[in-house]
Amino acid sequence: MKKIKFRLSRLFGAMIGVVMVTFVSDAVRRTLVDVDLEDCVKDQGSFYHVGTIDKPDGEVLNNPTDDKGVEKLGSSPKAYGKENIYVGVLVPANENIPIYRDETISSVNLADVKNEFYSVLGESLPLNDDAAEAFNAMMAGYGNATDLADFAVYGTDSTVAGEGSPCPELYPDCVSGNTVDVALVGWGSVISYDGMDAEGWVVENCSNYGYIVRYPTGKSDVTGESYCPWHLRYVGQPHALIMAANNFCLEEYVEYLKQFSQESPLESKVGETVYKIYSVPSAGDVTYIDAPLKGNFDVSGDGKSGYIVTVRE
Repeated sequence: MKKIKFRLSRLFGAMIGVVMVTFVSDAVRRTLVDVDLEDCVKDQGSFYHVGTIDKPDGEVLNNPTDDKGVEKLGSSPKAYGKENIYVGVLVPANENIPIYRDETISSVNLADVKNEFYSVLGESLPLNDDAAEAFNAMMAGYGNATDLADFAVYGTDSTVAGEGSPCPELYPDCVSGNTVDVALVGWGSVISYDGMDAEGWVVENCSNYGYIVRYPTGKSDVTGESYCPWHLRYVGQPHALIMAANNFCLEEYVEYLKQFSQESPLESKVGETVYKIYSVPSAGDVTYIDAPLKGNFDVSGDGKSGYIVTVRE
């Protein structure tokens, strides 16, 4: 049997051949497939293209990320029409400022989902989901704190107001689906809620549940309405707590937020959740607002000139 001779020179030759073939193949691939990474940036292992986006009408609009590059990374622009200035939990509706219901938000009949801590007067009491959940939690808190269950929801979006009613006036923000008008159940009768005595717990604590007294005491020169403890408005967190801490009515709060921008937002912490809040001026018929790709956010109109963005981190 012949011995097989191992030639080291042949091995080196083969390795050089493999390397040359690899370089030639890669050069051909780069020529045929031109990959331009200059207009891409990398964040946490993912590539986001910085180029253009399509407007709803098919026109091409420069992507807002082009302006600030990496500063806007992790967000996607969303379009808001000028009518959205009058949609949202923070629109301070009055006789001069309209409010439109957000049709993207689901609602429930409060009469169907109520708990044992209060009564309802009526069979149809539509209320937005978050507002209904928060109201049930508030009534449970009131019942546990006072051992009372004497509140009754008199109306939500179509309260019967006027002479003979425990709710003297119907307010324009009722159509938003975020308001509750309450009364008290007495001995065989229903009486108006004045915010006093043990029932005053609701006025003092409603902000913990995302509610405000829409027309608080001492603010009639701003709101145009006298103190009205029976008309409660859901604005959510952290807005209700910030308003309570600063003694703001809704008009004052919306005006206060105009000083905060996306680059310099108002920060607030509720429990373990950090919120960033800022205003975006309207750009006209369509305003593009950067929505974070990670985390939740809400946009509410301010009823005048722009939008209020709330980001939950």
